[in-house]
Amino acid sequence: MHRYLILILMLMSGSAMAHEFTPTYPKLRQSYVEGVLVATMSLFNLRKDVTYYETGVFDKDWKSVPFATDNKLVFVKHLERKKINVYIRDKDKARALYICSKSKLIVKGASKTSVSTRICSKIK
Repeated sequence: MHRYLILILMLMSGSAMAHEFTPTYPKLRQSYVEGVLVATMSLFNLRKDVTYYETGVFDKDWKSVPFATDNKLVFVKHLERKKINVYIRDKDKARALYICSKSKLIVKGASKTSVSTRICSKIK
């Protein structure tokens, strides 16, 4: 009986839509600047309630690693895709493990509840 109840609940539950941040395992390659590496990421917004995303680079202990992008905070409309170049110094390559995107919520009223999402890709 419990199996059927669990199956029914799973089928009735809605899908959780967040955003896509690909590739899952990006490779750093030489950029046009000596001593600086680049990874090109693709951000696809599946959320109607979010239009801003923040990029971050972290080490194995989730401490921030210095990096650069055109914009650390990027505007992406619903169902729009944007390419993001993430630049990391060659000397920080050994520390950098994750490139992440995090949805940034604009709270207009205290009664509105929203969920912030973070998706990370592991650097090869």
